[in-house]
Amino acid sequence: MTIGNQLEFRCLECDELIVFSVLDRVGFQNPLSCDNCGKQYRFDDQTLLEHLQKFEALCKQIHASKDILGSSFVAIRVGKEEVKIPYKLLLTRLNSIIDLKIGEKDLSIQFRTEPIKDLEALLSSAI
Repeated sequence: MTIGNQLEFRCLECDELIVFSVLDRVGFQNPLSCDNCGKQYRFDDQTLLEHLQKFEALCKQIHASKDILGSSFVAIRVGKEEVKIPYKLLLTRLNSIIDLKIGEKDLSIQFRTEPIKDLEALLSSAI
C-alpha cells in the first residue's frame, strides 16, 4: 500500500488542492480545512462517508492488483466486432473520480494514483 493521502479535490472557495484519506482517518469529527483560505469541509453524512470509503478502497485495490492487470481486459463489443483494452493501459489513461453535490455546487474528488511521489518530493526538497 502506498503512503500518503489518496483523495484530492479543489477548494470551492479558492481552487487550491485539498488532499486527504478517508481510510486513514478515525472518523471525521473535525472538518477538513483548506490550507490556503481556511474554508472547512465536513463529511458528516454517513452515506457520503461510506461511498468515499468504498471509492478509496476500490481505487487502492485496483492499484494493488497492477501486476495482474496486464493480462486483464475490458472488452467492447460493437456488432460482431470486439476490441480488448488492457486494464493496465486504461489505468495509465484514465483518472478515477467521484462526483458529489455539496449544497448547490458540484465537487469532484479524484483518487491520486501515486501519492508516494509526494512524500519522495518532500523528502528530497528537505535535503
